[in-house]
Amino acid sequence: MADPPSNSPTLRAPALRDDDLQLDEDRRFQRRFWRIQRIAWLLFGAVCLLALLGLTGSGGALHKGELRLDGARVEFPRISRWEGTDEVSITFERPAAVHSFRIGQDFFDRFSVERIQPEPAQATLWGRGQGFAMPAQGPGPHKVVLDVRALHFGWTRLDIAIGAQRRAAHILILP
Repeated sequence: MADPPSNSPTLRAPALRDDDLQLDEDRRFQRRFWRIQRIAWLLFGAVCLLALLGLTGSGGALHKGELRLDGARVEFPRISRWEGTDEVSITFERPAAVHSFRIGQDFFDRFSVERIQPEPAQATLWGRGQGFAMPAQGPGPHKVVLDVRALHFGWTRLDIAIGAQRRAAHILILP
């Protein structure tokens, strides 16, 4: 008995190539796909390198930023993680009976200060920020550490004033 006629097309085998492989391929498409794949691998490698350098937060050579103003050095995270803890440290290099600094309100809108070590003897609210004063003894240097936690992700501004000088830096908070 004969097979009933089929409505499906018949499969034909591809012709043999010069290298004796029986493949039916679009070489132009394959070359384009390989080129895109190589570019993607380079991008993945660049992201990994940037992460190792600290541009995703959590350490690395580029993780911390530094400002110098009026005899003090401020170290802050350039990149922070949402709900992650970080540290802002202020090192006063000149001796003084009282060290004081002010931080702008933009910083406090995005960060929660969990601890200030040593605790300030005086905290002052001013127009767009907060000021802190710490008594000091001895020649120094004296260091103040603020343990902070990011509350929201996005760009924020760290405005800090020590003595007569004021500087600003930007911090990126990643999710």
